Amino acid sequence: MNSKSGLFFAIIATASTALYGQSKWFIAANAGAVISKTATSDTLANPFTTRNRGNIYGYLQGTYDLSKASSLNFKVGYLGTGFRINNDTMPNNGMIKQPVDMLSTSLGISFRQRFSTGSFITENFGITLNQQLGGSLTDTIYNQTKNARYRIVHDNIVKTFPAFYLGFGMGGNTDEGHRYEFTVSYQQPFSTARQMRVEYGEFYNQSFPLTFKGGNLQVGFTFYFNFSTLEKSQDYFY
Repeated sequence: MNSKSGLFFAIIATASTALYGQSKWFIAANAGAVISKTATSDTLANPFTTRNRGNIYGYLQGTYDLSKASSLNFKVGYLGTGFRINNDTMPNNGMIKQPVDMLSTSLGISFRQRFSTGSFITENFGITLNQQLGGSLTDTIYNQTKNARYRIVHDNIVKTFPAFYLGFGMGGNTDEGHRYEFTVSYQQPFSTARQMRVEYGEFYNQSFPLTFKGGNLQVGFTFYFNFSTLEKSQDYFY
């Protein structure tokens, strides 16, 4: 066996030991609900109002315990955001609902404080990179197909944008060494994702600006599967 082959097998053996022989590695499934809306700093003309828009998210997460009180987390998955604009004078079809689907990737760190043997609270923060899935650079959305009363024209300034997130969680440990956690986190992009314009009136001759920053609140559940449970049992039966 030459030196390159020996080095290769040594790396594989070391990685396998770290992955399956220790309890520091976890793979997690994280899913829940998303609440998002347009920027709160925008001033809407009467009688328009913004509403929260609900959606879902789902991440696959890899976690490495740096210590008993801290972990490094990597997540990738689907994030559903969007917005709703309503014309309060219209009893029917007065709302425009627009989904914004994202491929979300993040890297962050979490800190745990135990308040009992099997229970803990966590603080999470990190950096996220969101990539919009589908959609064109400029879209025009009408409140209804025929005889529309208003429309939204919006420009995607960027389809890929970074954000930061902050979160809080409460969870515990199972008898098998797994972890579970109920989480709440807020995500805010560093810059505006898109500029919009609401047009209404005869021939759409009236308008006001609107901004979608892409901030969202995520509420969900995470289950961490401990790789050490995959170790071959040391007990033999004859």
